[in-house]
Amino acid sequence: MKKTDLSKAFIAGCILLMTTGHTFAGNWPGWRGDGQGISSENKLPLKWSEQDKVKWKTPIPGTGHSSAIVWGNRVFVTTAVAEDPNVESFRGGVYMGGDRKKPDESQYAYHVICLDADHGNVLWSKAVATQSPRARRHTKNTYASETPVTDGKYVFASFGSAGLYAVDLEGNLIWQRDLGLMRVRAGWGTGSSPILFQNMVIANCDSDDDSYIAAFDKTSGDPVWRTERDEGASWGTPFLFEVAGRMTVVTNATKHLRGYDANTGKLLWQCAGGSRVSVPSPVTTSDLVFLSSGHSFSLLRQPIIAVRPETSGDVTVAWSRTKGGPYVPSPIAVGDHLYVPGDKGFLSCYEARTGEVVYERQNLGERNTITASPIAGDGRIYIQTEDGECYVVKEGPAFEILAVNKLDEIFCASPAVSGGKIFLRGRKNLYCVGK
Repeated sequence: MKKTDLSKAFIAGCILLMTTGHTFAGNWPGWRGDGQGISSENKLPLKWSEQDKVKWKTPIPGTGHSSAIVWGNRVFVTTAVAEDPNVESFRGGVYMGGDRKKPDESQYAYHVICLDADHGNVLWSKAVATQSPRARRHTKNTYASETPVTDGKYVFASFGSAGLYAVDLEGNLIWQRDLGLMRVRAGWGTGSSPILFQNMVIANCDSDDDSYIAAFDKTSGDPVWRTERDEGASWGTPFLFEVAGRMTVVTNATKHLRGYDANTGKLLWQCAGGSRVSVPSPVTTSDLVFLSSGHSFSLLRQPIIAVRPETSGDVTVAWSRTKGGPYVPSPIAVGDHLYVPGDKGFLSCYEARTGEVVYERQNLGERNTITASPIAGDGRIYIQTEDGECYVVKEGPAFEILAVNKLDEIFCASPAVSGGKIFLRGRKNLYCVGK
């Protein structure tokens, strides 16, 4: 990988931490670290099982698809614990349906949990709110699917319609903010994680009506800016991208891929071309931003679009494909290549600059479902399936499976990497895998 590409991939994460006095190395502060899923660490574990290389395995109560985040020797994860656990039903796989007519009929306690990264001990668990759900959820979704984010001083956790919360590293509630009722297509629930920029926490709040993106002061929770969005429901997490020295917040959605001024929320540029269901988050490499989306059962449009963002106005489309975009998992862009996981257990690879096929629809097991987004590190791509298999694929133009690692758990959350260890959040347990 070129050093310029690696530094580009990490620029957002470095800027997030600039005001804290810490460096990014060793920390994994938000969803996919800095949103791009690339670790600079080496000597990551290659092979593991329930009997080998699992350093610890800690039960997490309730349900949640939020990924673990890591700061120093602390791991943070969120969960929603139902008063009546019988309502915590789940159906995995890729299928039509799964809609619910009403919210779960139970009160939920919305928790931020802190664990010791070395031993897996629960240091504290803070219920930031206890309330009946205001919105419905898909049978595959949870009420804690948004990954938290930290600056090393506070942890910021979104629970969608249940609100946005800030706690300190000891679990004390600092502030809370009502994000409004997010009515999401067919009651599927929410999933977009918050991000940080300088003194702000930014949340994208798309729903069937009143969609917006907003920034809040990290210390007080006071609104800094808010921009209305002409969009329906979407689930992708925004990320930070620099254009001509200005940081932009990039979002994916059905109508447009957009870039907003991170300081003011002003719309800078946009590009049309999304599909009806936009779940994956944008990624970047080679000075391009990649938009992808598309339900697995859609035969008409599953786009992958590479754009060259400008400082304002419309953007230049470098290349595009009408098929091959993932439904739920986000692609990962590493160096000269864009790797695109398929929800039904496939992996495709494209030349990042041109969109030329390097390899396409390579099989990852039999009848596997991929919901988690892949991460990369140590020259490898780690792809976690729902059924507990993690496929480790070699980076580069030749498709090669280096290892297949099985754990006895269902996985929908994306992996986290810190200190030479991989943290895997299953439906019931949080695993730490290391050499």
